[in-house]
Amino acid sequence: MKPTTKKSVKKSSGRYEAYQGNMVYFNSTAKADRYLQLVQFVGDKLITDLELNPQLPVVVNNVRIADYVADFRYVTLEPNNHRGYVVVESVVGVTTDTYKLKKRLAEVTYGIKIHTIPAKEIEEWKEIIPLNQ
Repeated sequence: MKPTTKKSVKKSSGRYEAYQGNMVYFNSTAKADRYLQLVQFVGDKLITDLELNPQLPVVVNNVRIADYVADFRYVTLEPNNHRGYVVVESVVGVTTDTYKLKKRLAEVTYGIKIHTIPAKEIEEWKEIIPLNQ
């Protein structure tokens, strides 16, 4: 499934849109661009199960502390088409203290690494699938 049109247009609502068959809205061009990169990876059979805005509830001692909402979650595919590892990514313009805290809580709760992609470096990520670290 390859994107036929790559277009980022600012709407009056302040949202940006990326076209890929059906309309998907993003709040930044960097997120829209990363989405189109990941769609290309799906088409190239490098990843599968691409999910937008996965919610990771942070629960401590049976108390829900917060929800971490990432931008993308997907599973890598090994050369033999076996499922690899789960990757969670967030594209951020500004890394706030709240973001850092929620990210760290989610990482500890789920035993995962959440990859932060700076919005200004999105072009450098166009061929990158993070390693499972």
